[in-house]
Amino acid sequence: MVIPVVQPHKVTSPYGWRYLNEEREFHKGIDLISEKGIRDVISAFDGIVTYDQDDYKEIFRWTEKHHSAGNMVIVRHELPSGLYYIRYIHLINNIVCKGQKVFEGAKLGVYADVGKSYGPHLHVDAYDMNWRPVNITLLFNQGGLLL
Repeated sequence: MVIPVVQPHKVTSPYGWRYLNEEREFHKGIDLISEKGIRDVISAFDGIVTYDQDDYKEIFRWTEKHHSAGNMVIVRHELPSGLYYIRYIHLINNIVCKGQKVFEGAKLGVYADVGKSYGPHLHVDAYDMNWRPVNITLLFNQGGLLL
């Protein structure tokens, strides 16, 4: 298991309740940046790409929900604790395609300041096999990674 940005990393917004633009909201994932400034997004585990959105249009960034995440990749990961879908969001470009097998540490794309974003970062969140949100911090911690 690896953190999906080049190390060392920084968590810029953790999982849970937060204030964004003076409004309280529940953040279902974590936001990460590489402290080295390298914006590569890497797969946290082995898996299969189940979704590859790469039609982001900057002009619709703040007005259309489809473009609010920038480009995105969803990877299905079969872990000892179960089946999970992890969304890798705010990508400027994707280099993988739906159906492609990826290995832990494989490059998925590059994150940027795209979609509803206030600076370049990678947002990652996780869902179980029934698409119920999962605390991704706990998922990483189960694998021995502390965020």
